Amino acid sequence: MTRIYRTPEENFHNLPGFPYKLHYLDKVEGFEDFKDGLRISYLDEGPKDSELTFLMLHGHLTWSYMWRHFIKILVESNHRAIAIDLPGFGRSDKPIDEKSYTFSRLRNTLINTINRLDLKNIVLVVHEWGGFLGLTIPMEFYERFAGIIVHNTVLTTGTQIMSESYSDWRKYCNDNPDMNIRAIIARTNRILNLKECNAYHAPFDSYESKVALRALPKIVPDNPEKDGAQISRDASLWLSEEFDGPAILLSGMRDPLFPQEVIKNLSNIIKGINVLPGKDNAGHFLPEWAMEYGENLVSQFVKTRLDNIEEKKKKEEDQTNEEQQ
Repeated sequence: MTRIYRTPEENFHNLPGFPYKLHYLDKVEGFEDFKDGLRISYLDEGPKDSELTFLMLHGHLTWSYMWRHFIKILVESNHRAIAIDLPGFGRSDKPIDEKSYTFSRLRNTLINTINRLDLKNIVLVVHEWGGFLGLTIPMEFYERFAGIIVHNTVLTTGTQIMSESYSDWRKYCNDNPDMNIRAIIARTNRILNLKECNAYHAPFDSYESKVALRALPKIVPDNPEKDGAQISRDASLWLSEEFDGPAILLSGMRDPLFPQEVIKNLSNIIKGINVLPGKDNAGHFLPEWAMEYGENLVSQFVKTRLDNIEEKKKKEEDQTNEEQQ
């Protein structure tokens, strides 16, 4: 039986800018190695009866701490904010067998978590691996979703554009199996102080706690036959032809892993997406700049959603009039 690592709770005491209450969901299905499921950690802030629930999915190296600025803005705007830690990240269970991590298992865990929490009117907010997985989910039960907000990611169809820098990053991860997260975050996010860098490092306090960090770069669907590629192609087709909800894309202009040609390719896939001007001073970890863009992004999404609702209403009225003539 594959063992699980749980990062000690004391690692997460007094994290700067992160006063949020932790929640756990036990027996989450998705990883077939564990018949009793996994314990998944998540944040749930703001009013539970809010019209919209913003569901945030983080990427590689990070955890829900990355969304702290955005969560603050959402709560102040009277929205519900939920941030899930992927298996192997944050305070969620960390299977220590690298082979346990597959695209399908991670995706199924997210789907089961959404169902178990019975989330509705979801605004899916994704970054990097959160987008690899998350952008394939709305087509499964679109009635639960109210829209999409995209930060620096792609659809991993096995034919997607990947930058040379991303290939270099994967090699770095392979060559450095005991990565120093504190140092990497400090080097790539000069706006952070030491305490914030330590907070990113908090879940990954030992070699066995970093299994997911080693596994994910290897399982990216970078060819059409890899696990996750087909479901991503299905999602790409659905997003380009069937998706009719509001969507917004914002990118960090200084991201070497997902440069503008990669972002443009994604924007051409998602039907009707509203592409906002990129953040000139922001890099790969774009949500770290949310204190600058978050309030405008939320208001832009709300406006885009209202415009989308009005457009649908008008189409329905026009169709009714045509049928009556």
